Amino acid sequence: MSFTLSLGPKANMQTIADAWASLADALESHASLVLDLSDVADADLTLVQLVETARQHAVRDSRALRLSAPANPAVAALLARAGFLTEPSTETLEFWFHGELPQ
Repeated sequence: MSFTLSLGPKANMQTIADAWASLADALESHASLVLDLSDVADADLTLVQLVETARQHAVRDSRALRLSAPANPAVAALLARAGFLTEPSTETLEFWFHGELPQ
């Protein structure tokens, strides 16, 4: 059974340390983690760094990590600004958008 962790509406430099603590604890405690970013409205590049680092940790530790839903418009815009959507890999599209890049 998977555990769902919501980061809430804010995921930026001010909140990212707490978000990492929660995410790292959840990854350690659960074999399968669902990350809910649906409420994120205020985010900066630290969110992308957090999630990408968590993905690496999950793979390293044979854990499952996925998003509860495709990235919302605020997160998608952040990914675009960060260059993740210029030539996204299949893996990137699958993780962040459940397979399909939004138009």
